[in-house]
Amino acid sequence: MITINEILTDRFILRQVEEQDNESIFEILSDKQTTKYLNIKEIKTIDDVDEIIKDYLEEYAIGNKFPFAIINRKTGRFTGVFLIKLDLYDPDCFEFTVYIKRDYWNQGTYSEVLPYMIDFAFYNIKTSNFRGFIMVSNRSSAKVLKKCGFFLEKTFFVEGLPEKIESYLMTREEYISKKNK
Repeated sequence: MITINEILTDRFILRQVEEQDNESIFEILSDKQTTKYLNIKEIKTIDDVDEIIKDYLEEYAIGNKFPFAIINRKTGRFTGVFLIKLDLYDPDCFEFTVYIKRDYWNQGTYSEVLPYMIDFAFYNIKTSNFRGFIMVSNRSSAKVLKKCGFFLEKTFFVEGLPEKIESYLMTREEYISKKNK
């Protein structure tokens, strides 16, 4: 089993999501501004979040999901979640979802955390490919992905979503090659 050990960035602690994070996650996922860029069912109650966390932890136990809580190092405040999960359509790939509390938008949280999560995906999980999906209108996330070395793989529609989705990919081979230069 791959263990989620605490990872320290300049401003954040990345640790495993825990059951007691439910209120903080509920605060984020019940905010329609935050979830408008996520392919997630509407969160109405804390029980909905308890089910999400239960799924995260069950899937973590079998190596399909790696849920990281993003904690502000100075304040100890819960900032968001970075979820790495097995791509359902590509067994040689993990994908990720990030949701950050609106108070922390546009402060470089995603840009700071993503490189550590890329390392985790390629060095701990040892996946061959790492993928991020975003809605076409989410240009700030596209910018972060490109800056970190992902390339636009394809654009497509998903039934039930209001706009096209972009798939950004990074291969292990490309990442290791760039890292060793």
